Amino acid sequence: MAVIDEIVAAMPLAVLRAPLSRVLASGTPEDWRALESACGQDSADALLAAALKARELRHASQEKLLAAALALAPWHVEASLAMARGYLARGLSRQAHVLLANLRKHRASETQPEHAGLDEMLLRAAQAAANSEDARAAAYRLAINADAPWSALLAAGEYFRAEKDLDAQRTLFARMIKARPEDPEANVLMASWLHDEGYDKQAQMHIERAITHATSREQRVRAQRLLFEIRYPDDDAELRKLTESFFAARPNEALPVLKRLTRKHPALAEAWLFLGFALRRDRQLVEAIGAFERCVKLSADPNAHKELAALYGEANDPARAARHARKALELLGEHDRISWINLGAALCEMRRLGEASSALSHARELDPQSPQVAMLEQSINARQKPLRGYYNARMVRL
Repeated sequence: MAVIDEIVAAMPLAVLRAPLSRVLASGTPEDWRALESACGQDSADALLAAALKARELRHASQEKLLAAALALAPWHVEASLAMARGYLARGLSRQAHVLLANLRKHRASETQPEHAGLDEMLLRAAQAAANSEDARAAAYRLAINADAPWSALLAAGEYFRAEKDLDAQRTLFARMIKARPEDPEANVLMASWLHDEGYDKQAQMHIERAITHATSREQRVRAQRLLFEIRYPDDDAELRKLTESFFAARPNEALPVLKRLTRKHPALAEAWLFLGFALRRDRQLVEAIGAFERCVKLSADPNAHKELAALYGEANDPARAARHARKALELLGEHDRISWINLGAALCEMRRLGEASSALSHARELDPQSPQVAMLEQSINARQKPLRGYYNARMVRL
């Protein structure tokens, strides 16, 4: 009830608080119709405020509230962005792209000003939906938008890096360095471009600046990875060759190379990650756990957390398995089915069956036909049967 009260308190229009409270408590179609009837044309912002609070508190009503807001104001930018963010978190990239692309076309037809937040989200959605034309257009608009926020410039920069658009990189990265000369992410991007163009001395200067001013482990790891590429080109080429064909190679072919690289470069997170993969494929599970643990100490790699969740599950350590599964979901977003299954299995082993069933529901929503989903459901049901039997027997005795 406390969650419902918080969402209702976030509703700025007093006239909508009572119908909203009923919707959140029951969720019946009649209550939703009553809420929609109570709304006026100016209610979209109020519904958005309630939806954002529902999302913050992970209440199931968030998407319906956003849909109600968009029904009142179909071209509401903030509501559209919130809906698209939810789609992307669930892996529904096509729906997010269609929603944002239509909004962008409408704003262009109405000669409304460019919206950097819309273009930033459209770039992300178009990339996820493999729509290169819309992604490229959004990135170029962001690159020339004088009001684009820093996050949008970074997103455009990463796009140009992926597309190997050296001219666009040069112009954008020079602008970013001029605006924030000590920003670690801007310096890594500039160093990457300089390295591609053959200016390794200047690139190292920007990398050193990025490492000096890094504010997170991820920024430091990324800068160190690029420095490794520049200083040790032979080792970098060997690692790249190995990782590009890793799953086609046998573990006994990969292990000697990866062990040598981790000994020579103990701060290279990527080498520890692939050493963990190779050890797990070779069924050296204890050693694989050690390699993945080294990786997560060096970088917040979601794949290492996923592997640790599975390995700790095999090792009958459900508490650690659950912790790493939650971290993987935090890093990857809620559309990662395997992490939900890993989390559900760990919670099931800990006999936290209500939470395990919730994880199962998330996994089933993403892939109802998955064999792993069916296996997890069987495990939860098997754990519940003794409890049901106990209470049934107790009721009979009474």
